[in-house]
Amino acid sequence: MRLLTLLWIAFSLAFAVQAQEIKGHYAIKNVKTGMLLRVKDASNKNGTPLVAYDPQNWKCMTWEFLHQEQNIYQLSNLLTRKTFQPNGTIAESAALEEQPLAQGTGNQLYEFIPVGKDVYLIRLKATEWYLTPSDPDGKINSAIVLAKKKNTTDQRWQIYTQEPTM
Repeated sequence: MRLLTLLWIAFSLAFAVQAQEIKGHYAIKNVKTGMLLRVKDASNKNGTPLVAYDPQNWKCMTWEFLHQEQNIYQLSNLLTRKTFQPNGTIAESAALEEQPLAQGTGNQLYEFIPVGKDVYLIRLKATEWYLTPSDPDGKINSAIVLAKKKNTTDQRWQIYTQEPTM
């Protein structure tokens, strides 16, 4: 009976962590490379690639989490007030690019799947595609693409609160 109670408590805690809503402004950092998600050159032009960049406390590297349902979010860049989505067909190695926020657009919604404290896999909603750096060594301005789940640290993303001044 005690084991059953402990299992129920562990399950309840795991569910509570998973169901916790993310609110606020965050930097999104790749666990393997240490690079943050950024719109290339802080451009607000539609079609600008989403890239990896050295961590800075800048608006172009800070994302507002717009909660949709459960652990699904649309992300708005603090500088451009736009989001990102695949550039064309949703498939292996599709690059992500900046586009205006569009309510209810499935290719702009991302599921944050907890894998540790403030660490997530980020999957394009209702697909098998995960955010992945195109360069696993973390070259500056390398593209962020979609890839199948690999269970490697380059597909893990840490979020932390960031309130930039520039």
